[in-house]
Amino acid sequence: MTENLSLGSEIRQPVLSGRAWLSGLWLPADRYGESERRLRILANWHAGAAAYRFPEGDLLRYAAPMEQDCERLPGWPLQKLGRTLCSARIAADEYEKLPAADLWLVRGGKVQALRLADAEVLKPGEWLDVSAPSIHAMYDCRIAEAAQEQPLAPTTQGIRQLLGERIPAASHEQKQFLSALQAGRATPSAATAKAPAWRKPLIALAVLGACLALGAFIASSGGDGGPSSTGSGPSSGGAHFFPWLMLIALAVRSWQNRQESAPRKTSVPSQPSSPKQAGGTRKTSKPGAIAQALIPARRSVERVLPQAWRDWLARAAMTSHLSGILGRRQAAYMRQMLEMFENGRLQDALRHAIPLGGEGGSAGQAFGLPHARRDLKLGMRNGAAGPSIDLGEDLNRHLRQLYRKTFEKLDREGNVEQAVFVLAELLQSHAEAIHYLEKHERYSQAAELALLWDMEASLIVRLMCQAGDLPRAMAVARRDGAFAEAIALLESRWPVAARQLREEWAQALVDQGRWLDAAQAIWPIESMRERATEWLLRAEEAGGSLAAEAVVKRAWLLPDSLDSQEARILAIRDDDARGTERAAIAHALLALDSHNDETRLLARALFNAWLVDQDKGMGRLGTQQLQGLLDIAQDPLLRADLPGKLPSPKPNPFADKKEVSWISVPAAGGQAVSDIALLPDLRLLVAQGEAGVTLRDDRGKVLHRFSAPADNIVLADSGQVALAAIHRGEMLCVQRLDLVTREQRDLGAIAVDCYAASFDGVGWTVGQGDAIRILDTGHGLGRVLWQIDKLPGRAVRILRSPSCEQYELVDPDNKMLLWQYSLPGRRLASRGHVPALEKNTEVSVIPSRWGGYRYFWMAWDEKDSPWLVSQRPGKEKEHGLALPPQMSGAAINVTLGRAGLAVSLRQESDGCVVLARDGESYPDIAFSWPAGVFVWTKMYGDCWLMFDRFGRVAIMDMERCYASMLTIA
Repeated sequence: MTENLSLGSEIRQPVLSGRAWLSGLWLPADRYGESERRLRILANWHAGAAAYRFPEGDLLRYAAPMEQDCERLPGWPLQKLGRTLCSARIAADEYEKLPAADLWLVRGGKVQALRLADAEVLKPGEWLDVSAPSIHAMYDCRIAEAAQEQPLAPTTQGIRQLLGERIPAASHEQKQFLSALQAGRATPSAATAKAPAWRKPLIALAVLGACLALGAFIASSGGDGGPSSTGSGPSSGGAHFFPWLMLIALAVRSWQNRQESAPRKTSVPSQPSSPKQAGGTRKTSKPGAIAQALIPARRSVERVLPQAWRDWLARAAMTSHLSGILGRRQAAYMRQMLEMFENGRLQDALRHAIPLGGEGGSAGQAFGLPHARRDLKLGMRNGAAGPSIDLGEDLNRHLRQLYRKTFEKLDREGNVEQAVFVLAELLQSHAEAIHYLEKHERYSQAAELALLWDMEASLIVRLMCQAGDLPRAMAVARRDGAFAEAIALLESRWPVAARQLREEWAQALVDQGRWLDAAQAIWPIESMRERATEWLLRAEEAGGSLAAEAVVKRAWLLPDSLDSQEARILAIRDDDARGTERAAIAHALLALDSHNDETRLLARALFNAWLVDQDKGMGRLGTQQLQGLLDIAQDPLLRADLPGKLPSPKPNPFADKKEVSWISVPAAGGQAVSDIALLPDLRLLVAQGEAGVTLRDDRGKVLHRFSAPADNIVLADSGQVALAAIHRGEMLCVQRLDLVTREQRDLGAIAVDCYAASFDGVGWTVGQGDAIRILDTGHGLGRVLWQIDKLPGRAVRILRSPSCEQYELVDPDNKMLLWQYSLPGRRLASRGHVPALEKNTEVSVIPSRWGGYRYFWMAWDEKDSPWLVSQRPGKEKEHGLALPPQMSGAAINVTLGRAGLAVSLRQESDGCVVLARDGESYPDIAFSWPAGVFVWTKMYGDCWLMFDRFGRVAIMDMERCYASMLTIA
């Protein structure tokens, strides 16, 4: 039954506008045909929704109210008033005049009342053709992990093996000498099993016994050190008592050092990367699951500091007669070695020669007796140097001159291998040794030594290409992103190798989802330009910011074809909602090294739109960037029309805030969520367990559905490639998703304990036991780009950003360690235990994806209001963040962002997430969440992403002060 009421002008707001909590959607039949209404219902359908058909149109009733933008809906928005859906804002006096109904439609001055009993119930599921989708077989958990391919072994040879048999074998005496020098070099870098309790007292007794024996040796050798004192006064007894006292003190101090502890690993209030990892890292791992790496791990960049015990013992030796004894024995060895050089016994001299100090420093004074080397290996490993003999400045200079003359003599005789040995091992002149081998076209040996010494990646790649070792050259280039530098070094003299490297570079960029960079990289090869054009088209079809950047790339690479993009360019310029695409074009223009007429035309066409965006606060271009765009345009008329000063970005609204703003999140959706990643243009990639992965737009609408089961999303830095991961027993099954071509590829299964939640699009960091490895996902999971094993603890978490990677380890004593590497070169920046912070309350350590960590603890002021207090390592200053008073007893999870933090609080009555910039004492904004719900927080660029497993999603852009909320339905 339909009833029409004429209320005239009494309906003061006949339509809904702005953002509102809506409960349905009306699709009028006089505007949309039946097929169009079906498509719109399917596009907005979610679990629990219902659809009805009236003669006047179709109704879609939501399962629960959702906050939406009325102007952007594909139909009439409907709001719930009591038990009735209504298409207008009805005041109280108007409400009293309306009849009872299930739906009120307001058209002009007439209210049309409809009842669901008169409607036909629709079943949208019957509209779908399910015969087209393919059926995928479930993963068989009984299938064992595929064996990884065994790549080329890393360089483990010394200089003797690399240079050949012409280098004489090291003497036994020299080998013993080097071994004695290395005696104190052991560092805590190797992970060992926890020693039984009975071993500690035994070690203490052994150390004390050694000190007693050394003290007896010192006391009994007094006559050898010079004139001894006569008489039996106190001074004589003190001379013998002092070494004993010092050595016993050394033993006690060494024992105390063993007992000093770093903070034990505790459950810190930092959140797991996804709901499926909330319980911690997996304890089960499959041994032998990872193959040997193609290239060895990088060495530490740290300089070796003198070992404290060596400095102490050297001072003790100088105060006794021990220094004289050691000095005479070491001097005898040096005289023997020098005589070999002077007498022309070059073979024996090289076996006994002592390497001079290199760039790694010294670990301190050596107390061993020199012996000749048995086989010739480098004296510096992994960036660490051994102990040394104090030769004095004059003797050091003499040895350097002697070694240099020996090199020149060997060079004149054409003895390349031995000449390189003198440069590399004795003079420690690595760069000169590499250049010398290149001069004699020994590219293979030069490449191996450059890799062994961990020299610049571009140099290693070039040498390996010259040596014909392309597989390892590609591996080093993919590991360190060194393609561009290596190609520049190769292109003029080795064009064939440069072309192969360029093709591999372009493919690596495609694997990373960087389609436009790949097109530019391969463009110099004329025969490959058709493929570059295909990649450009793929980027244009993807839409959004990537398609906008493709316009700039087309103007630069294919200027004659820019006319075909006129409609797209005008649409981007004139649509107020496409400010993100306009900003993408601006940044792409500024990134170009040179410009042509078409790129200048593009800058002129959009410059006024950029100024409007700046004025509205949507644009975040700096004054210098705007000036750069104006210079690109080269339009005197445009310059003349501009005001005297280009506009700066609007100040951040949070800077002048007076109080904390609260926002309520939308109602729960009908689908469970396992993980979410935020993509460019505020699109979402949603993992939904066995239901697969969905790609959604900024309103939550499904753009594409991948059939890959996933509990976790590993997103590439480009935002165009992702990995879908799900646990099957002890194995982690991984599929690679291309968000541009909408293709997916099964990479197989692997046993890991932890893994990074992001990657560069190719290299993915995983941890297993005491090893960290970088897997080349462009070739499955069977190729290892980089590895470091025998870490001093078990890897439990990997934190990564485009510029930094941190490994959280737990040693056998349950103490926390952090290893930090800088990216993309993957150089070790820091490592070690996290120092304990003595406070009267429980202190938690929160590492950051962007490097470093902070200490956090709770405190309460005189009003009993809660504060989250933090302190940076090495700083005395503390900083407090006020938390909502009503959340005083809530459970807390902290996530560190690039320039701020997110604090998730939950308790039985309610929950919330507060966001704050660094240095602020009060939150910038707070999101109210239902009671008892765990909320995951992640930061992407300037945006915070918040979500729970019920499908509630909130996005906060901290730079533009823009909030977006939706429900996964």
